[in-house]
Amino acid sequence: MTTLKMIEVYTQNGLRKVRPYYNTRSAFVKGRWLGRPLIDVLASEFKLRSRDYHLGQIQKGTYRLIRDGEPLVASQLISTVIKNHDILETTTHKHEPPVKQWCSQAAESDDSARTIAGFKTVFEDENILVIDKPNGIPVHPTGQFFQNTITEVLKSHGVDAFPCYRLDKITSGLLILAKNSLSAGEIQKNIRARNMDKYYLARVKGKFAHSDSVLNGEFAMNTLFDDIANTTIETSPIYSIDPKRQFPVGLSASKDAITKFYPIRYSPHADESVVACKPITGRTHQIRIHLARLGHPIVNDNVYCSQITKYPERLNFIIQVLKWEDQPGLDTDKLRVSFQKIIEETKSNCQTMKSSCSECDVIELKDPLLSDLELWLHAWKYEDAEGKFKFETELPNWAQIINS
Repeated sequence: MTTLKMIEVYTQNGLRKVRPYYNTRSAFVKGRWLGRPLIDVLASEFKLRSRDYHLGQIQKGTYRLIRDGEPLVASQLISTVIKNHDILETTTHKHEPPVKQWCSQAAESDDSARTIAGFKTVFEDENILVIDKPNGIPVHPTGQFFQNTITEVLKSHGVDAFPCYRLDKITSGLLILAKNSLSAGEIQKNIRARNMDKYYLARVKGKFAHSDSVLNGEFAMNTLFDDIANTTIETSPIYSIDPKRQFPVGLSASKDAITKFYPIRYSPHADESVVACKPITGRTHQIRIHLARLGHPIVNDNVYCSQITKYPERLNFIIQVLKWEDQPGLDTDKLRVSFQKIIEETKSNCQTMKSSCSECDVIELKDPLLSDLELWLHAWKYEDAEGKFKFETELPNWAQIINS
């Protein structure tokens, strides 16, 4: 159970910020804690902090044990052992990172038939809510984000819904949220069974393959991908990298991935193309990685676009190493050295410290750049195989480049 005090939201420099707040959580103690004093549990389970730090937090009331409905006093927690059915209550001073503000605060508070919390409504009934997700905000609570997420913002407007799939924080577009578990299960089942076609739009570097063979005009959705000769299919495997872990555990297993691409528009002046993307599989960053491997990275992708990337070591690794586990000729020692460079590169790119919170000693980071919260990748359309379940968003401004 989570208890939140009043949340204060404000906008600054294009960012939606949540003032640090106290968050109280309570849960039954874990079985492995039984028969041990709380201070011993905290010192062994949360080793990033010293025993003296945890002792101080107990004395401040940050940690409390509730037994038979009554909290034990701090002095008891030093020697009293944890029993079955005890409840651990923790109170933390929560610092959420800012997100990109998608509308004015006035527009966020003024719900209408076309918007909820400032999010454009594509469709709504008693079972689902479909919105056009803005970029720069996570879909649901994750990591340090809680209040600054779409599901929690919707809750504050009386809409309790959970996403049927995930979109990255920096990706925009069609997001289907279910209002009940039955609807969610049905949609997710169709997605897993690949009965749901997903179409994305991306603005990429260069002149995409077959651009001269297609009409650079209005979108004709019913003809996209029908012409196999003008469709590019990328089938290289996808894996994820976790720079917080060492080689090889920092690399996930490689999984087969297929994405189809179709050229929509090309701007000679910008030397950039808008392409439709149809992922057949659903791997993390699949579209972004496949475009980078094709030599047409998303224009403003600061991870996978070589001209602006903050992570050249990671990008080179992903492009040059495909199925890293069993490719013939791969040298394990070289992979280990390359992965170590990725770790060092990630550390050097961490946001620098702004200040330390006077209330809880948490290190606050500098605000992200607005450009780092936007990616020109847009979930454009979802439809089932029969065409009965069909939703589409408006085109983002960046997709309407002029041929000049």
